Amino acid sequence: MKARLFIAVTALHTIALPAVAETDFNTHPRFEIDPALGVAGDFSGTYKHWRDPSAVEQFASLQADSSNEWMMNGKNMDIVEDDFHPGHLAVDEGEKLVNLWEHREPGFKACLGSGSSDLEGIAARYPLYDEKLGRVMTLSARVEHCSKKVLWKNFKQGSPMNANITLYLKSLSNGQPIQIAVDFGPMKEAYLRGETLFYKRVGQLNFACASCHTPGSIMGNRLRGEVPSTPFGDVSHYPTYRSPVGEVEVLHKRFMRCLKQMRAKPLKPGDPAYVDLEVFYTSMSNGYPITAPSIR
Repeated sequence: MKARLFIAVTALHTIALPAVAETDFNTHPRFEIDPALGVAGDFSGTYKHWRDPSAVEQFASLQADSSNEWMMNGKNMDIVEDDFHPGHLAVDEGEKLVNLWEHREPGFKACLGSGSSDLEGIAARYPLYDEKLGRVMTLSARVEHCSKKVLWKNFKQGSPMNANITLYLKSLSNGQPIQIAVDFGPMKEAYLRGETLFYKRVGQLNFACASCHTPGSIMGNRLRGEVPSTPFGDVSHYPTYRSPVGEVEVLHKRFMRCLKQMRAKPLKPGDPAYVDLEVFYTSMSNGYPITAPSIR
């Protein structure tokens, strides 16, 4: 009887622990972020080093300083002229796929362009809320949707075919500033959910996105072979060719890799949680020009 009572009491304490952890341990300290400022609201103090090509050239010496190279936020890799890499091949492949399927099934381009076959500049407005579909759409989600609707196929998010088409569409907005609205409606709701996820600790290591990408965290310090930098401006170069993994990596796959590093169960590309995170991350790139293709 005493043994059973001890087990029952222990079980009650075990059940009660998550509520305490949720309050005290499962949220990383928050930083004030003004969505209206976009990329200029960067809280790392490094924006001045990479805000435009002239700034990158001015602070080029940081690239040779292993302790401070992270302050360039990788943007030095985006302005190298005539730097050919596999991302360019992915753009060409994406263009071929779009033209091929448009020839076979006219209307594919119009679907990608939400009614217009002119695809230039559309990537700068994603993610966006689609009233007809009643949900927030990422650019990769648009590619998947149109493949199903027009082609009767399924170019799944995260697949090479989807990634190449998405990168091609992104390249058609190269140099244009990202501009999404998160101040009202479903986009604001997605932004707030994404912000919550950014600060939520998960996994065996009890890490949050903010554990690596906010002041006073691991940001700027070496984490194995990487030095985490500011999240501001990051979305501008995704999808990007990732040399360590040898593929074009879409943003949701980057989220997957981060969750694995946190020792948390990753979600599939296109998951609603990733969509919310993408809205939040993209708002932190508002006003910053798209670079596609890029390499990291």
